[in-house]
Amino acid sequence: MRGTLLRQQLQSSASQIRGEWHEARARAMEDSQILCMRAKIGGSTLIISRVLDAHYTAGLSSRQTTSRFDANNQLDPFEKGGFTGGAEDFILRDPELITGGRDAIIIELPKTVVVADVIVVVEERAAFYLGMTAPGEQVNTMDGSEEYFEIEEILAGEIRYGETPSAEGIWSSPIFFYPDGSTSTAAMLLKNEIGRCMEIRLRGFTGTSTVTAIALTSDYIGELDPERR
Repeated sequence: MRGTLLRQQLQSSASQIRGEWHEARARAMEDSQILCMRAKIGGSTLIISRVLDAHYTAGLSSRQTTSRFDANNQLDPFEKGGFTGGAEDFILRDPELITGGRDAIIIELPKTVVVADVIVVVEERAAFYLGMTAPGEQVNTMDGSEEYFEIEEILAGEIRYGETPSAEGIWSSPIFFYPDGSTSTAAMLLKNEIGRCMEIRLRGFTGTSTVTAIALTSDYIGELDPERR
């Protein structure tokens, strides 16, 4: 009986997250805002919050909406993500400091279900917010030379927050929902306390999601790590 209940809670948690993804995508389009979801790795808490960026205009790329170009019309890679923090024009808030309210939704899964791992494909817009170089982006280095990144995709896993980050302060890389209806391409692995897991995938171009059947963590053969936390 307990095993059946735990499997049902795992399935309902996966369905809940798919529903939250659908709602976040719809809300981003309706309100012309950028939203992101982050999950506490090894925990049962997820947060959907608004991405605040006074330098971004919905529907345009970061290159078209920033004035931080160099002499060769390239965005300085050391400038990207430079105004992340607590100021009025911050981009990503520290999830440890979010308590809910108008611009944030806190989701609590059953305590028997945890987020084991998350991976997110970093495209140009996400790279801008994370202070990373996007795949295929040409940038100028500090010594004036040029580098061209031909990496097909970059996967981001976790971000540590706080002055002395601990296991409790490790959150997944953000899954973004954009006003044009596109999203990050991402995968999330949930597991329960009896060693069962389910993987949920989000396709960035269409915003559609899929979920795998329940499997033993020992039999899981995907990209994520069921034993990460």
